[in-house]
This record gives sequence, structure tokens and C-alpha cells, in this order.
Amino acid sequence: MTQLDRTAPPIGVLGSTVGENIPSPRRPLEPWTPTPPSGIRWLDAEAPVPPAPASPSRGPAVRWLVAAVVALVTAGGIVAVLSSGSSTMTVQGSVVVAVSGATLPGVPCTAPSASGRTASIWSADGTRVASAAVPPTGYAVDRWGTRTPFADACRFDLLFTDVPADDSVYRAGLGGSLADAQRFSRDQLATTGASITYGR
Repeated sequence: MTQLDRTAPPIGVLGSTVGENIPSPRRPLEPWTPTPPSGIRWLDAEAPVPPAPASPSRGPAVRWLVAAVVALVTAGGIVAVLSSGSSTMTVQGSVVVAVSGATLPGVPCTAPSASGRTASIWSADGTRVASAAVPPTGYAVDRWGTRTPFADACRFDLLFTDVPADDSVYRAGLGGSLADAQRFSRDQLATTGASITYGR
């Protein structure tokens, strides 16, 4: 045995001064998983949920669709009105009564035989289909030129509405009798109107 062997005991021998200063091998460290306290949530415990994408707005499209439907319904209504009204017509009428006196054209006038009475239109079979009240006051006209420059007639303007346009021939006159009613064609009533004259 050498001098070194007597003074340096083997490493790792219990009771050895040198062995006591050398640490023993350590076990590998395991990952540490913290346990959150009750009621507390780690911010990175769950991935944040992105907000749902906003659905495209359909407001303008819906409004245009509603407007289109309304326009179609309105157009259909107009067509229906025109179709239902195509079998009727509005007739401009007048009653012209001969008068005497030095009255200038355009001056207000009256005629007892016409003022305040009722004018009527009859269909071809004698059915009264429209009527209009004669105004109490008319205006003087030079209808026949018999008293120029003075007026020789008093004119009253009328309006017949909703006259059926089914017949080709009509009659128009004052009162409720066809005895003195005057004959008009449908085209005359629709274009020039019904001018009823008395006294000439």
C-alpha cells in the first residue's frame, strides 16, 4: 500500500470526508402543472372563441322586393280600374234655350223652361242611364245668329258621369219623357257631347 492509498479513502465510502462532499445523482425534474384556486380561471386555459361573422344585411334587398311587389299590385289595381271603367264614359252636355231681349253674349241669364230641371240620357231601349241637374243660371250666347250682336239663347253646361258605353244610339233631353229627346250616337257623346237645344 502506498502513501496515497492510506490518506485518500475510496470515493463514496460512508464516513469518508471526501465522499460526503460529493452529491448523489438527482432524479430528472418533471413538468410542473399548477392547479388554479377555486373560482379562478387561467387566461390561457382555453383558446378565445372568435366572434361569429356578421350575416350580410338583407335590409335593402327586402325593401326593393317589397317595393316591387307594391308596384305590381298598384299596377294591377290601375289596370283593373281602367278595365272596369272602359264600359262607361263621361259626357259633356249642354242645354241651349232660345231667349229674347237685348242681352249681350256672356251675360248671366235664366230660362224658366230649363233652369233647375233635370236633363237625362236614355239608352237605345229607352232606359234612363244617366242624369244631371240643370244649373239655375246659365250664360247668354249667340247660338243661331238671329239677333247679332245680341244673344239669342241661354246656355247651361252639364256633366253626365258613368254613362254606359254599350249602345250605339242614345237620346238626351229634359225631364223624364222621351217625347222631345234628341238622338245622339255613341261617338257624338264621346267626342262632342250632348248639346240639347230648345226653341229653334
